[in-house]
Amino acid sequence: MREINPFKPTAGMNPPELIGRDMVLGDFMDALDNGPGAPDRLMRISGVRGVGKTVLLNALGDVARSKGFQVIDVAANAGFCNRILGALTRRREVSGLTVSPSMFGMSLGSIEVSRSATQLGEAMFEVSRSHGLLITVDEIQDASLAEMRELGNEIQLLIRQGANVAFAFAGLPASIDGVVVDETLTFLQRAKHVELTRLSDYEVGDSFEETMAKGNRAIGNEAAQLLVSAAAGYPFMVQLVGYYAWQASSRRDSSEVTLEDAKRGVEVARKSFDNMVIAPALRRVSQRQLEYLVAMARCGEGPVATGAVAKRLGVEPSNVSSYRKRLIDAAIVESPEYGLVDFAIPYMREYLLAHMAERE
Repeated sequence: MREINPFKPTAGMNPPELIGRDMVLGDFMDALDNGPGAPDRLMRISGVRGVGKTVLLNALGDVARSKGFQVIDVAANAGFCNRILGALTRRREVSGLTVSPSMFGMSLGSIEVSRSATQLGEAMFEVSRSHGLLITVDEIQDASLAEMRELGNEIQLLIRQGANVAFAFAGLPASIDGVVVDETLTFLQRAKHVELTRLSDYEVGDSFEETMAKGNRAIGNEAAQLLVSAAAGYPFMVQLVGYYAWQASSRRDSSEVTLEDAKRGVEVARKSFDNMVIAPALRRVSQRQLEYLVAMARCGEGPVATGAVAKRLGVEPSNVSSYRKRLIDAAIVESPEYGLVDFAIPYMREYLLAHMAERE
């Protein structure tokens, strides 16, 4: 009987190993144990696509559930505040809530209100009293600032009241920055900032070895080195190359991943990565931004000078600065230092060169 493939290269699916995230999870667990007011109960997670933001949110939810917390996970597209409220009230099986407003510390008496988004804070408070509550919001770049203000303001009030709550949100770096600098949400600047970056080759190699061993499958040094190199420190690519190398081995009914299995796995993984990560990212860019990316690709490997990109486009650097900024905000391009740009997503350069050549 074949062993089940332990690698999970599906968006948001928890992989067998949360590589390099143990300290974050440990700090969060301690914060839940230490009660309201512990700083790691507020967390903002940033990083490029596929670097493991959703996976980390899922892992935080698992930690909270193990402590008896109710966990509400939402994506930040339109209406997420109402979805949070709906999830909270469905669990409590109530159609209305009683709130006790006050002014200057004096009670104004209890009033019955209909279920609506204005009850969000009260619903969260009620659940936090009986279970503890973690709210996670993913893909912050898709959120309206108005809804983030609504949720953020209610969470800030609950924290001031000493409620047993925790809050974690994740998104692209520019979107995270945009939320915490909003004048009504500056308290989120105090949230622990977890910036997910590429993994070291050591971390990736260790993960491959451990995951293969748990699945009772051996892997040779050459095969492991090839997988590590192909993963490029990118957590999603770790899962892809591991998955397809494992499958190649399984089709031979073998208990070992050979170099040929690894080569086959990398070949299939690269195609999947193109379709699952690179192509969707490029669909979001304008024609001018795409031209900037192609010019970057044609400037050669590694970080390239912004002036060289502009020269290839035949324009002054100031004429393309807005395109560069938008691509950086979209986490497709990064600026490792002043005057330089590089691709934030691995294999983007190769993809652009191959596909642009096909069009010409």
